[in-house]
Amino acid sequence: MNEQLKLRCIDGATGSELERRGVDLSLPLWSSRALLDAPEVVAEVHRDYLSAGAEAITTATFRTHRRSLEKAGLGERAAELTRQAVEIAMRVRDEERPDALVLGSVAPLEDCYRPDLVPDEETCMREHTELMEHLVAAGVDLILIETMNQLGEARAAVQAAR
Repeated sequence: MNEQLKLRCIDGATGSELERRGVDLSLPLWSSRALLDAPEVVAEVHRDYLSAGAEAITTATFRTHRRSLEKAGLGERAAELTRQAVEIAMRVRDEERPDALVLGSVAPLEDCYRPDLVPDEETCMREHTELMEHLVAAGVDLILIETMNQLGEARAAVQAAR
Protein backbone atom coordinates (compact mmCIF):
# COMPACT_ATOMS: atom_id res chain seq x y z
CA MET A 1 0.00 0.00 0.00
CA ASN A 2 1.18 3.51 -0.73
CA GLU A 3 2.57 4.88 2.55
CA GLN A 4 1.07 8.29 1.83
CA LEU A 5 -2.42 6.84 1.58
CA LYS A 6 -4.26 6.80 4.90
CA LEU A 7 -7.49 4.86 4.83
CA ARG A 8 -10.23 6.00 7.17
CA CYS A 9 -13.41 4.35 8.30
CA ILE A 10 -16.30 6.78 7.98
CA ASP A 11 -19.80 6.60 9.40
CA GLY A 12 -22.77 4.97 7.73
CA ALA A 13 -26.00 6.42 6.43
CA THR A 14 -27.15 9.33 8.57
CA GLY A 15 -30.64 9.81 7.15
CA SER A 16 -31.50 6.12 7.19
CA GLU A 17 -30.32 5.84 10.78
CA LEU A 18 -32.37 8.87 11.82
CA GLU A 19 -35.41 7.29 10.20
CA ARG A 20 -34.73 3.98 11.96
CA ARG A 21 -34.76 5.90 15.25
CA GLY A 22 -38.20 7.32 14.55
CA VAL A 23 -37.40 10.76 13.13
CA ASP A 24 -39.85 11.98 10.47
CA LEU A 25 -37.84 12.31 7.27
CA SER A 26 -40.64 13.12 4.88
CA LEU A 27 -39.76 15.09 1.77
CA PRO A 28 -38.82 17.73 0.87
CA LEU A 29 -36.67 18.15 3.98
CA TRP A 30 -35.49 14.56 4.50
CA SER A 31 -32.68 14.55 7.10
CA SER A 32 -32.65 18.33 7.53
CA ARG A 33 -36.02 17.93 9.29
CA ALA A 34 -34.10 16.29 12.15
CA LEU A 35 -32.21 19.55 12.69
CA LEU A 36 -35.55 21.23 13.38
CA ASP A 37 -37.35 18.46 15.26
CA ALA A 38 -34.73 16.16 16.79
CA PRO A 39 -31.21 17.63 16.96
CA GLU A 40 -30.47 15.42 19.96
CA VAL A 41 -31.08 12.33 17.80
CA VAL A 42 -28.65 13.69 15.19
CA ALA A 43 -26.06 13.95 17.98
CA GLU A 44 -26.83 10.39 19.14
CA VAL A 45 -26.30 9.04 15.62
CA HIS A 46 -22.91 10.78 15.38
CA ARG A 47 -21.96 9.54 18.85
CA ASP A 48 -22.93 5.96 18.05
CA TYR A 49 -20.96 5.91 14.80
CA LEU A 50 -17.87 7.22 16.60
CA SER A 51 -18.35 4.63 19.35
CA ALA A 52 -18.53 1.95 16.65
CA GLY A 53 -15.11 3.01 15.36
CA ALA A 54 -15.82 5.63 12.71
CA GLU A 55 -12.92 8.00 12.18
CA ALA A 56 -15.12 10.53 10.38
CA ILE A 57 -18.74 11.59 10.73
CA THR A 58 -20.93 13.19 8.09
CA THR A 59 -22.98 16.31 8.76
CA ALA A 60 -26.77 16.09 8.48
CA THR A 61 -26.72 18.51 5.54
CA PHE A 62 -28.06 16.19 2.86
CA ARG A 63 -30.99 18.58 2.30
CA THR A 64 -29.78 21.97 3.56
CA HIS A 65 -29.37 23.45 0.09
CA ARG A 66 -31.52 26.57 -0.22
CA ARG A 67 -33.40 24.82 -3.07
CA SER A 68 -34.54 21.96 -0.82
CA LEU A 69 -35.46 24.20 2.08
CA GLU A 70 -37.43 26.58 -0.16
CA LYS A 71 -39.81 23.72 -0.94
CA ALA A 72 -40.79 23.83 2.74
CA GLY A 73 -40.75 27.64 2.98
CA LEU A 74 -37.41 27.63 4.83
CA GLY A 75 -34.98 28.77 2.14
CA GLU A 76 -33.76 31.73 4.17
CA ARG A 77 -32.56 29.30 6.86
CA ALA A 78 -30.05 27.46 4.64
CA ALA A 79 -26.93 28.93 6.27
CA GLU A 80 -28.37 28.59 9.78
CA LEU A 81 -29.38 24.93 9.43
CA THR A 82 -26.11 24.03 7.72
CA ARG A 83 -24.18 25.70 10.54
CA GLN A 84 -26.32 23.90 13.13
CA ALA A 85 -25.61 20.52 11.52
CA VAL A 86 -21.87 21.20 11.51
CA GLU A 87 -21.93 22.43 15.11
CA ILE A 88 -23.72 19.28 16.28
CA ALA A 89 -21.17 17.06 14.53
CA MET A 90 -18.21 19.08 15.81
CA ARG A 91 -19.50 19.10 19.38
CA VAL A 92 -19.95 15.33 19.40
CA ARG A 93 -16.57 14.82 17.74
CA ASP A 94 -14.86 17.03 20.34
CA GLU A 95 -16.56 15.16 23.19
CA GLU A 96 -16.11 11.62 21.88
CA ARG A 97 -13.16 11.43 19.51
CA PRO A 98 -11.26 14.69 18.94
CA ASP A 99 -9.08 13.17 16.20
CA ALA A 100 -12.11 12.29 14.05
CA LEU A 101 -12.95 14.30 10.94
CA VAL A 102 -16.20 16.12 10.26
CA LEU A 103 -17.29 15.66 6.64
CA GLY A 104 -19.64 18.23 5.13
CA SER A 105 -22.27 16.34 3.14
CA VAL A 106 -23.11 17.72 -0.31
CA ALA A 107 -25.96 15.80 -1.91
CA PRO A 108 -27.77 16.19 -5.23
CA LEU A 109 -29.90 19.31 -5.57
CA GLU A 110 -32.94 17.22 -6.40
CA ASP A 111 -34.02 13.71 -5.44
CA CYS A 112 -31.07 11.34 -5.74
CA TYR A 113 -33.34 8.80 -7.43
CA ARG A 114 -34.44 11.27 -10.12
CA PRO A 115 -31.55 12.22 -12.41
CA ASP A 116 -34.11 13.66 -14.82
CA LEU A 117 -34.70 16.54 -12.37
CA VAL A 118 -31.07 17.69 -12.19
CA PRO A 119 -30.73 21.37 -13.19
CA ASP A 120 -28.15 22.64 -15.68
CA GLU A 121 -24.48 22.64 -14.67
CA GLU A 122 -24.33 26.41 -14.11
CA THR A 123 -27.21 26.20 -11.63
CA CYS A 124 -25.61 23.19 -9.95
CA MET A 125 -22.30 25.03 -9.66
CA ARG A 126 -23.92 28.12 -8.14
CA GLU A 127 -26.08 26.23 -5.65
CA HIS A 128 -23.41 23.73 -4.58
CA THR A 129 -20.96 26.60 -4.12
CA GLU A 130 -23.39 28.31 -1.75
CA LEU A 131 -23.78 25.18 0.39
CA MET A 132 -20.04 24.50 0.42
CA GLU A 133 -19.36 28.08 1.50
CA HIS A 134 -21.72 27.54 4.45
CA LEU A 135 -20.03 24.23 5.31
CA VAL A 136 -16.52 25.69 5.17
CA ALA A 137 -17.54 28.77 7.18
CA ALA A 138 -18.97 26.47 9.85
CA GLY A 139 -15.67 24.57 10.07
CA VAL A 140 -15.93 21.16 8.35
CA ASP A 141 -12.68 19.30 7.81
CA LEU A 142 -13.56 17.98 4.35
CA ILE A 143 -16.34 18.20 1.79
CA LEU A 144 -18.05 14.88 0.99
CA ILE A 145 -19.86 14.90 -2.35
CA GLU A 146 -22.26 11.96 -2.19
CA THR A 147 -24.99 10.09 -4.06
CA MET A 148 -24.65 12.13 -7.25
CA ASN A 149 -26.67 10.47 -9.98
CA GLN A 150 -25.78 12.59 -12.98
CA LEU A 151 -22.30 13.35 -14.32
CA GLY A 152 -22.98 17.03 -15.02
CA GLU A 153 -24.01 17.69 -11.44
CA ALA A 154 -21.10 15.68 -10.07
CA ARG A 155 -18.70 17.68 -12.25
CA ALA A 156 -20.23 20.96 -11.06
CA ALA A 157 -20.00 19.88 -7.41
CA VAL A 158 -16.33 18.94 -7.79
CA GLN A 159 -15.60 22.30 -9.46
CA ALA A 160 -17.45 24.09 -6.67
CA ALA A 161 -15.35 22.26 -4.08
CA ARG A 162 -12.15 23.50 -5.66
